[in-house]
Amino acid sequence: MNLLLVIFALRNKYRDYDPFFVELRGNSVNWWNFIANSAVVSSYLDADTFAKKLNQHIETTDSLLVAKIEPHQFQGWLPREAWDWLNSVSESIKPTLPSPLSFLLPPSK
Repeated sequence: MNLLLVIFALRNKYRDYDPFFVELRGNSVNWWNFIANSAVVSSYLDADTFAKKLNQHIETTDSLLVAKIEPHQFQGWLPREAWDWLNSVSESIKPTLPSPLSFLLPPSK
């Protein structure tokens, strides 16, 4: 699972961008919009694949950036609900690593 930051500028005021948002939400396990024109999503897709799915719903005058965020590797000024969501999602997708002590213990019988 990946934690992705999606930033976009959809500039054509006459275009229907609903398919863009349907694609964004449809490829996300979880998503939250903290700041205008951006979203943080958890997805099974990597940043490249996620961006390619969104690209089909934008124009050449629009802008899009999709970047992977490492769990618990973020900082800023957001409401408490945003931090709770980010930390909860980070906790659910962080890689599980063996304890360093497990290498020092003899194998169990």
